[in-house]
Amino acid sequence: RYIELKLGIMSAGNALRAYRERHRSGMMARASEAFTLITQGQYTGLTTQPVRGGEVLIAMQRDGQSKVADALSKGARFQLYLALRLAGYYEFAQFRQAVPFVADDIMETFDHIRSEEVFRLFGEMAGIGQVIYLTHHKHLCEIAKAVVPEATIHPLE
Repeated sequence: RYIELKLGIMSAGNALRAYRERHRSGMMARASEAFTLITQGQYTGLTTQPVRGGEVLIAMQRDGQSKVADALSKGARFQLYLALRLAGYYEFAQFRQAVPFVADDIMETFDHIRSEEVFRLFGEMAGIGQVIYLTHHKHLCEIAKAVVPEATIHPLE
């Protein structure tokens, strides 16, 4: 009887997870995709789990494990929040006239490769609206120019 109950609970949990994945919002799907790109596949996506009074955001790791957003490293949390902002921008721009996307030195904890991925995403976003990235890190300007050659950089001296 215990095994039957345990299998029933596992089946119900799997069915709920599959249902949530099929019906999750476009914003969550886009954030999940951006987070996977920014983290170079270290995290394979995002999901949510219901908790009393709401939901908690979960980052799925490449090894099949998962972490709640609060348990991520500072750098991974910044990457997650950026992925959510990017997804939110796309959702907003899909139904309204795009406003500029402004970010101020959000890549301070990102390595070179992750910064490249972010600038690649910014380049795609520039197709629907203006992207303004503020930084005092010269190497990030060089990465931006290499990844998005058509980017305009305005040095402020």
